Amino acid sequence: MTRTAATIIALLAAVLASAIALAAGAPPSALLRVAPTLSEVTPLAIVGPPIQRGEKLDLAIGIHVINISSIDEVAEQFALDAYLVESWKDPRLAYTSTGGDDLRYYGLTDLWIPKVEIVNAASPRNGYDSAISVAPDGTVTYNERFRVEVSSQFRLHRFPFDRQTLLVIFHPFINSARFVKFSIMKNGTWTSKEFSSYSSLAQWQFQGVTLEIGEMPINHDGSIAEARFKIDMRRKSSFYVWKVFLPLLLMVFLSWAVFWIETGDIQTQVTIAVTTILTVIAFAFAISATMPRVPYLTYIDAFFLQCYVFVFLAMVELMLVHIAHRTETRRDLGIRMRRVTRFAIPVAFIVSNIVIAIRFLG
Repeated sequence: MTRTAATIIALLAAVLASAIALAAGAPPSALLRVAPTLSEVTPLAIVGPPIQRGEKLDLAIGIHVINISSIDEVAEQFALDAYLVESWKDPRLAYTSTGGDDLRYYGLTDLWIPKVEIVNAASPRNGYDSAISVAPDGTVTYNERFRVEVSSQFRLHRFPFDRQTLLVIFHPFINSARFVKFSIMKNGTWTSKEFSSYSSLAQWQFQGVTLEIGEMPINHDGSIAEARFKIDMRRKSSFYVWKVFLPLLLMVFLSWAVFWIETGDIQTQVTIAVTTILTVIAFAFAISATMPRVPYLTYIDAFFLQCYVFVFLAMVELMLVHIAHRTETRRDLGIRMRRVTRFAIPVAFIVSNIVIAIRFLG
């Protein structure tokens, strides 16, 4: 009785809306699209998935990346602002086309929508705008704009000359896993042209976004559909080249000035060596906030350690030369040592740089 009454009320409301639209001058063809059919006003008919027993719903999926507002290497998270696009076919919603753009639009509570979730989200997905349209053949298109904090594994061994692949992994909601399968939506995964120009990431350059479809085992005898969106990003390394690498190189070169000072002038040599060591240490503290705090060695960490070692070697060299020089019988030994080290240490620095670059960047 309640269902019949609801149907009658909905039909009366539709007739009243049609009369008002006709009075306002709307064409009859528009009234045909506005007036719902009996199946459209019977919500119990479309609350379930449009599948037969044993079949799976083919759910085409894609995302439109609007912006990535932040990337946190320490927490291994990034903030994504994007549109989720889904498309599937529901024959129960098919209707006769009247020509032109005659899509029908529904609310979120009007029909069944396959739910998906981001399994590597650090916080629940925040969807704040959505739209549903249905084509005459029953093809349903669902659009949702959302923001979410996503966890993704970062590989920072090449830092700051690294590239990162940010993963966004979608699964069907657990109660839909048995009858939903994913497919790639044609032209459904893309990004705005403005993203490269107006991105809020000063240190990153967007490279592209791709989609992989697969199955993920969830227990011994089952699996769940999985859609992996891979967002490729390249770090802009200019900041580190000019603000870190170049100053460090100049400090190391300054420490080598002791090799060209008279061997007997120990005070000047010690002043230069100690000042350089303290400067490198202070510089490391000053830029520590811009470095990723990871439990393994990155390329920039190895370069820092190398600079420490060679600045310290300059200090050790001048002490050995001074000890040899102050003894009358070993003065020539100190001079010969200085002639060798003033070239050997810079060459060793260059060779070690090549080895480190091959190890981390090769």
